[in-house]
Amino acid sequence: MTTPQPTLSQTTGAGLACAVIARATLRAHPEELAGLRNQLTLPSGVPIPAALLKHSDEQTIAALAAVLRAMSSAGLDDRACVDWTVLAAPRFLGRQALAHTLQRYAAEGAWGISPHVIPHRILHAVSGTISLALQIHGPNFGVDGIPTSSAQLLTTALATLSDGQVPGVWAVMTGWCPEPIPHHAATPAVNGQQRPALCGAVALALAPLRADWQGWELRLLPPVISHGPGKSNGQARPLFSLESFLDARTDDAPSAGAEWRLCWGGSLELRDGRARPRQ
Repeated sequence: MTTPQPTLSQTTGAGLACAVIARATLRAHPEELAGLRNQLTLPSGVPIPAALLKHSDEQTIAALAAVLRAMSSAGLDDRACVDWTVLAAPRFLGRQALAHTLQRYAAEGAWGISPHVIPHRILHAVSGTISLALQIHGPNFGVDGIPTSSAQLLTTALATLSDGQVPGVWAVMTGWCPEPIPHHAATPAVNGQQRPALCGAVALALAPLRADWQGWELRLLPPVISHGPGKSNGQARPLFSLESFLDARTDDAPSAGAEWRLCWGGSLELRDGRARPRQ
């Protein structure tokens, strides 16, 4: 394994930064995810074994589909990320499956529970399945699992890259909005409006930021508090979440990028480095 280059930003005053070498987003209905389960292929065209994904959660399918889409768009081959770290932040993974499992347990006891529930519906199932599909040998783990986990995912990814021990990180976030309600006639309502249940996924391939990098950058910046009568300069920015990233539509205006504030202070920036003057 080659020694990774250190990031440009190492100090707390300047924040942390990394290169975004590939990225993709996805929003899919439950029916679309059911179709993807047996249709995902590696960038080389080799199909993902059906047995690997047979019992996977829908969020796992969405996450892997987003990763493969990002690899294809960036021209990464099947073995490009073999030594990387995989971090995943699913939101309430396995909630429906667990509800069904508890009902089966109450009615039938332990014999009514599938042995596949635990390995495929726990927090680390998404990152583990991605690692198996891509034959990645680096560490993998889930991050939190609640609505704020997306922000924790990216701060964890930046911290992982900052010590120079890994060549890259797959940072993947997933979640339903709104969550589907099984056997329910009406579509769940969001802000008083009926909307179809969609599973969203974001996949980011992050690497140490080299001085000659000419592409997208992700930056974690510390809080900047105004000492005057106004509020902090980050208050106008939207709060970072899976949905705010999916809605940013940075591909429509690549030079503009996007900025978000974090609930514990500071901010995240996604910027095209070619549009930013070098210091």
